[in-house]
Amino acid sequence: MSLIPYNEYLETLPKQYKLLKIMRPPVYEIEISNNQLSTTAYYKDGSDKNYELKAKFSNRRLVIADFLLAVEALTDLLLKFPKHSFALNGFAIVNVTEELADGLTAIEIKVIREAFWAASNKAKRRVISSKVHYQGQPIHQ
Repeated sequence: MSLIPYNEYLETLPKQYKLLKIMRPPVYEIEISNNQLSTTAYYKDGSDKNYELKAKFSNRRLVIADFLLAVEALTDLLLKFPKHSFALNGFAIVNVTEELADGLTAIEIKVIREAFWAASNKAKRRVISSKVHYQGQPIHQ
């Protein structure tokens, strides 16, 4: 299930992305759980593509315990999606679905953002705007 419908997500973006909103790049919704990644890419024509991947990047206490393995897994996952026309960038929502005792800490949020940024660059699927959610709720930082 989508966190935010495609059009609503594009409407919530800052004005600086006005040109990209017109080009309507894909929106990637990535769910991170215990050693599992599930991604759905939503496209402007209303279609979507889903992929799942398992890797040993987390442990009982941390969503991303091994940064390099997480980047590799995210890269592999993003490479399964076709590049957007004209090499336009996409937008991403990273949702941590795993139940954590204290929720997400500021360090974990930064690690998730950095891992996704590194993976998107490595996969040449650059993402210019990403948001982190915890169990479907946006985290503002």
